[in-house]
Amino acid sequence: MKLSALIIDDEPAAREGLAADISDIPYMEVRGQAANAFEAFQSIHALAPAVIFLDINMPGMSGLDFLRLLKIDSQVILTTAYREYALESYELAVLDYLLKPISPERLRVATDKLLKWAKSIRQPHEAGEQTGQYIFVKCNGRIERFAFDDIQYVEGANNYVFIHTKAGRYMSYMTLKGIELQLPARGFIKVHKSYIISKQHIQSLDRNTVRINEVNIPLSKTFRAEVKKDLKAS
Repeated sequence: MKLSALIIDDEPAAREGLAADISDIPYMEVRGQAANAFEAFQSIHALAPAVIFLDINMPGMSGLDFLRLLKIDSQVILTTAYREYALESYELAVLDYLLKPISPERLRVATDKLLKWAKSIRQPHEAGEQTGQYIFVKCNGRIERFAFDDIQYVEGANNYVFIHTKAGRYMSYMTLKGIELQLPARGFIKVHKSYIISKQHIQSLDRNTVRINEVNIPLSKTFRAEVKKDLKAS
């Protein structure tokens, strides 16, 4: 498991140095870098990183002000040369607070915390796979339990998905491929590059669409033959 990181710092040398140290950690990968808040907003939603290394002292908008505006599921590790922001930063529920210059040893302490957090999120998923009845998915900062029988279809959009159930629609920062690996193949099938559907909730099927809960979901030419073959065998 590789945990992706985004580095936000207005100093190129600081970004590159931190990126090099992160790359030396086996379970980490640097997915991107940003020099200011504007670049960061774009990168966060495009990359959906597991962790953001955020500098506090940046021109235009400080890291703390930027953090207050964020509504994401990524963990945040603050980086700064100043101790006085520590209390305020922990009130914002950051994972860790690193003082520059950051030693590789101190960085590893912080990323080990991240790894522990990531494993704690994955454990419920593994329990769901073992029971074959449900999965847990992080949605809007909460862990939600989804029974397979309740999931009608999953819609993918860039680096996040919408899980459609009888109770409503839930958004999670993960890829469609990521959730596909957690759904049992006997009950779910991909019908389009952006859609996975529950077989038991299919109302009707024609050449170009699958109807679920009065919603027409596109059936692409790429998946058409496999879908029809799978449903006949079910």
